Amino acid sequence: MEWNLGELFKSDEDFYKSIEEVKSLLLDIEKYKKINIFNNFILLEMLNNKWLIKEKTYNILVYGSLKYYKNIKNEECINMKKIGESLNNLVDSSLKFIDCKIIDLGEEKVNDFIKENSDLKIYEFALSNLFRIQKHVVTEEKIKINNDLISKLINQYNNLLRDVEYGTITIDGQEIKITSSNFNKYITSREKEIRKQTYIAVDETFKNKSSEFADILNLIFCYRKENCILENYNSILEKSLFEENIDIKIIDVLIKIVNENLYLIQKYIKQKSTLLNIEKPYVYDLSVPLDSNLNIKYTLSQAIEIIKNALKPLGSDYLKIVDLMLDGHIDALPNEDKHQSITFSWLDYSFLNFRGSYNDVKNLIHEIGHIVNYYLSKNNQPFIYGDSTIFIGEIASIVNEILLNKYLYNKSETDEEKIFYLSKEIENYFTLVFKQTMYTELENELYAEETIDSKLISKKYSQLLQKYYGDNVVYDDLFMYEWPRLGHLYRHSYYQFNYATGLLIASSLVKHLLIDKTLTKEKYIEFLSAGCCEYSLELLKMVDIDLNNLNDGFEVLKQDIKKLDKVLGKNGG
Repeated sequence: MEWNLGELFKSDEDFYKSIEEVKSLLLDIEKYKKINIFNNFILLEMLNNKWLIKEKTYNILVYGSLKYYKNIKNEECINMKKIGESLNNLVDSSLKFIDCKIIDLGEEKVNDFIKENSDLKIYEFALSNLFRIQKHVVTEEKIKINNDLISKLINQYNNLLRDVEYGTITIDGQEIKITSSNFNKYITSREKEIRKQTYIAVDETFKNKSSEFADILNLIFCYRKENCILENYNSILEKSLFEENIDIKIIDVLIKIVNENLYLIQKYIKQKSTLLNIEKPYVYDLSVPLDSNLNIKYTLSQAIEIIKNALKPLGSDYLKIVDLMLDGHIDALPNEDKHQSITFSWLDYSFLNFRGSYNDVKNLIHEIGHIVNYYLSKNNQPFIYGDSTIFIGEIASIVNEILLNKYLYNKSETDEEKIFYLSKEIENYFTLVFKQTMYTELENELYAEETIDSKLISKKYSQLLQKYYGDNVVYDDLFMYEWPRLGHLYRHSYYQFNYATGLLIASSLVKHLLIDKTLTKEKYIEFLSAGCCEYSLELLKMVDIDLNNLNDGFEVLKQDIKKLDKVLGKNGG
């Protein structure tokens, strides 16, 4: 299963020819700089030319990047990626004057042009959004200085994290140094003593360095807050959600609903402890998987058959597109020349290294969700609106993951298999909904403080972890120093909530599709075909998702926990 990139460019020669075409078009579009008196025809022509350039450039960028990931050792492929990225940067900077021209025209004049010329209707949403964000576009030099300082601090954090020297553990008389690459192996060990040693070795290190990590985070937060004021935002939260026009209330709604359902994950912690024969689990015991004794392997052909069967509830039209994507749009076969660790989708092309594990099947069906979503959007929307928003894009993939897990569970023949698939799905909720919401709640509380230090962060992290994990876990004085490993706190603002809402919305959609039957397959495909022609929350209305009521999203989790209870009861748990 390999790519056929012929839909982008028939040959590398065409790739290089297209680069020259874009450079020529960039020279031509310069003429609009000299025009001071616009009418609707000139505006339309300028926008058409702009988006023609953007589309051609995007194809160049994607093609060059895909060639690189397919063969990271090939000098020409490396160069093609660099050329694509360089051209993309050039195009972005060269076309900035167009937005400035439109802003100078004013929203009222632009709206008049749209009324006069129906061909401009295609750009109405994008133009409206341009004027919406304009009040926050500030050219103050201080903002650039702060952004540069934030970038340097993030690099400082990355380097500090990279250079951390963990302690050692002893196994069968042999001393082993813990590193970032072997940490997961030992913290998930079935041997409690190995987990405990690993936990102490790592968290002692972060405890000793917590002040350094806290000082970096405090400075990053200070610069972000200053930029927030300069750019006319009321809060970091407002700024973070502004691009997709998402109401800041979503964070409070998410935290409230997740807090109301904490009993579910706390019940699972008890179930897991029973299955692992741990009477009183410590924080470090919760990383142990429930699948250590079940080594399920799949061939690629078996995985494809499973995926097609799992996706049958989405209908024949969806499956026809899956067949199209399986023919030349997915590069899944392991190859020593490929990038070994990354998994991604770009346009309607997916990249992964399929080695036969459950996670590989899950990754494959996840990426198929992305490329089917893009294929439908591309064929139903103009290029300007052809890609999904981050908020919507993950939903399409997570729906597929849930359907996969349901299918495999229903096909399970043994209790061991049932526990395997149930635990996989419940752990997904644990990681994506509960933990990411906990991190969002931590972020909320930290941004509310004027300054932060290690003592404050550790205290807040400790309080939240105990609230989320409940009374059935034993807490010591080290777990509160896990927070320096939360890279999103340093690198992004309010990004984690996307994972939580994505899984809850996807779960609601599966419920509406399969249980309530209130969502038709046709309506779901229409939703996937909408691209970004509207803001995310408007698109969700197409499938009757109300973000003020995400309780439906816990239905899949509730059912899984009930099923696990049943299996445990059957086996005397």
